[in-house]
Amino acid sequence: MDLSSEILIRAKSLFIRCGIKSTTMDDLAKGLGISKKTLYEKVPNKAALIEKMVHLHIREEKKALALIRSQAANAVEEMILIAQHVILMLRQVSPNTAYEIRKYYWESWKKLDKLNQEHILGVIRQNLKDGIAQGYYRSELGVDIIAKNYVTLSAALIDETIFPAHLFSPEKVFKETIRYHLGGITTPKGWELCEHYIKKLDNPIL
Repeated sequence: MDLSSEILIRAKSLFIRCGIKSTTMDDLAKGLGISKKTLYEKVPNKAALIEKMVHLHIREEKKALALIRSQAANAVEEMILIAQHVILMLRQVSPNTAYEIRKYYWESWKKLDKLNQEHILGVIRQNLKDGIAQGYYRSELGVDIIAKNYVTLSAALIDETIFPAHLFSPEKVFKETIRYHLGGITTPKGWELCEHYIKKLDNPIL
């Protein structure tokens, strides 16, 4: 592993554990056991580091979603696997991390938002089309509307003004959201299949 990759991995760990705002470039250099000079040769400042981390996250998310699609036997299982993936992330990343990126690193936040508004929207739209074709989702669904609703509801998970973390567990909110989503779109046959898969959400191991 080269130093640039190691910096990204170590920075991600520190930011998740200690928060973005409170973790300094000094902290990162010490954690890596390198000088600040060496660190700044790889990344000129903290904003550039956040930008690199966001690009890495976007690549990893697209890869993970493609893998889920290839593994799922049907549209319902794909949605459950996506939900498992989201729950694992919620367990690993503090809601405050997303809040700090949005507040202090707006350009990086816009790239994350684009991931939701474009790529994930497309994934959910295709899932809805597949589910309708398979007979597991209701045929009269407004696919574009439901896909946008899903993305909007998912984004609300990390909005402190809607679900303050000290009052609402992000994991619990998302579990309720995915049940709400699937309950509203499935046919009786689809909901029967959903009940078979949905217990996996309590043990989200992919």
